[in-house]
Amino acid sequence: MGEDILVFAVLVTGAVLIVTQIGRLWRASIQHKTIREAISRDSASVPALLAGIEEPKASGSNDDRTAFVLLAIALALFLFGWLQGDADDLRNMGGAALFPGLVGLSLLIRHHLAKRRENRP
Repeated sequence: MGEDILVFAVLVTGAVLIVTQIGRLWRASIQHKTIREAISRDSASVPALLAGIEEPKASGSNDDRTAFVLLAIALALFLFGWLQGDADDLRNMGGAALFPGLVGLSLLIRHHLAKRRENRP
């Protein structure tokens, strides 16, 4: 049972990271398509569209949100094991919670370090 829980935790963590990346790619694709259509129609709104493009964000600029989701998953896994009341369940779910918890914690640390680097003169 412990291996099944660990596999589940790894799959959920991977799914969260994959969905986040797919969302970013989808948003950029829609934005580029809109700009291409405006340029092909020689629209007067092209300068406004180009001005609305955000500056490229530093890699990992959304890490804080992903980290909080992963930490919430880890907490939910741990609390589920605790609610079961069995020491084996708590140990198994606590072990499964380590993977998303540590990935979330590392993303938060990375986000914090990136913010400090941006604020340096």
